Amino acid sequence: MLRDKLIFGALAGVVADLVMNIPELILWKLENLGHPLFHHAGSLLLPLEFVHENFLGAFLGFIAGKVYGAFLGIVFIALLVYTGDRYSRTKGLIYGAFLWLASYSGLASLPIVKLSAHPRTPVEVFLFLLLHLLFGFALGVIARWFDWRPKTQV
Repeated sequence: MLRDKLIFGALAGVVADLVMNIPELILWKLENLGHPLFHHAGSLLLPLEFVHENFLGAFLGFIAGKVYGAFLGIVFIALLVYTGDRYSRTKGLIYGAFLWLASYSGLASLPIVKLSAHPRTPVEVFLFLLLHLLFGFALGVIARWFDWRPKTQV
């Protein structure tokens, strides 16, 4: 099952997202981050009061974050199929930096994401860069650890 590129990419993305969530939640609880990324994802789906004060709303945001992570993992594995898995950790860092720019700085700034109206501090933006780099690096490590390529048939 893990030799299927789509399934492997989805699982790698979910695991990498969970790896990123651990320091993210710590930073959020220490009040270094205004909102974790699952609040941003939840605010795409629900009004803000459900994301902050309702367990189900936060849980739906958490699930939305995992679905997005799965999609990003599939894209990363597809890129590795195209470019090869050599230097996968470095490619993961590049991918994470791109995601920070495209997802956090781009998509999360759109008005459809209700939390986009809340101001961000430079420290928060920098911490999210580090978190996205961790996500990409984790994807690269996971891709390197597991032999996800299909076996060639003779």
